[in-house]
Amino acid sequence: MRLGFIGTGVITQAVVTGLIRFGVPFERIALSPRNAETAAGLAELDARVHVCASNQEVLATSDAICLAVVPQIAAGVLSGLEFDARHHVISFIAGIKIDEVRRLVRTASKVVRAIPLPAVAEGKGSTVICPADDLAKSLFLPLGEAVEVDSEGKFDALSAATATMASFYAVLEAQASWLVRQGLRYEDARAFLSGYCVGLAHGTTRTAQPFSLMAESCMTPGGINEQVHAELSQRGTYAHYGDALGRVLDRIEGRA
Repeated sequence: MRLGFIGTGVITQAVVTGLIRFGVPFERIALSPRNAETAAGLAELDARVHVCASNQEVLATSDAICLAVVPQIAAGVLSGLEFDARHHVISFIAGIKIDEVRRLVRTASKVVRAIPLPAVAEGKGSTVICPADDLAKSLFLPLGEAVEVDSEGKFDALSAATATMASFYAVLEAQASWLVRQGLRYEDARAFLSGYCVGLAHGTTRTAQPFSLMAESCMTPGGINEQVHAELSQRGTYAHYGDALGRVLDRIEGRA
């Protein structure tokens, strides 16, 4: 496989690092010259990774092309490039649907969308793919989870779910701050909570149980887990997630 990346930012860095680290087979990876420092660092990881002189050279030397530019500049970057029908296009561009990507690349190329997250570099990421695509799945399944969906509506919903990253860390910060008020050093509180969360997250990979059953298994009648869960439920805390995500989805799909 000859794989090319248009755009060399955080996501490209994570994907290429993961592909190398976890032995995903490829013949060559061609990188955009944009963000020269990141591109040069990736080229040092493996002799098969090359930094091209231009984005057009990336296309000329690749069969599968990952579009990894921010949406604000996508039209400007892609309009100056000549894609070929042989190119298998995987778009990471947020908010730009398949039909629009196809219009921008101006060929009958196969076009799919994917949302790789930074943790793919560690083999811990979840990547959603739309529509189902064997090539994209072969790239991302070794880097964590690869979830294929059959509509861009479902793809957008999973994209909206990624808006919870900041709030995830904010919840941890609230717990750490509470522990500090109980007399712990922040460093100790953070170390404890980091390991605690890793353990809980790992538990989700060891079973296919619904999360609701996993929650129930943590609660004993009258126990402290039941106490906190009941209080948060009564206050409608969990319902706020659905409300907020609904508004994010409206924004993604242009309804707000």
